Amino acid sequence: MTVPVTYADKITVTDDYKDLFAIEKKTAPDFLKEVKIIAAMLTDKKKLKPAIIDFTVGVTHFHGIKVTIANEDRMDIVLTSDCGDVKTSMHLSEAKSSNSTNAFFINTWVKYISSYVK
Repeated sequence: MTVPVTYADKITVTDDYKDLFAIEKKTAPDFLKEVKIIAAMLTDKKKLKPAIIDFTVGVTHFHGIKVTIANEDRMDIVLTSDCGDVKTSMHLSEAKSSNSTNAFFINTWVKYISSYVK
């Protein structure tokens, strides 16, 4: 089920249970830029994948590792947002899926978020 982007002044535990992922509105452009870079990296078969991804944009931390499966260097990347009392997390890219599959879903998610960001 797809729900529209929701704006809130405070993130609650209920938001986490609803599988909502929190990002700061003011850092949304930078967040989306970094997510697009990751999707492009996954799509480029010639580009070497980093052993580790570890950086922060606003309240969102990107952490990932390279995993070699089926002769492909795949990335397992988890995003965690720390919003005071509540931490939300989600897989951005799962190593069990191919890089092209992950890139497709990431690009679809970016389009979805971009269409709702005011």
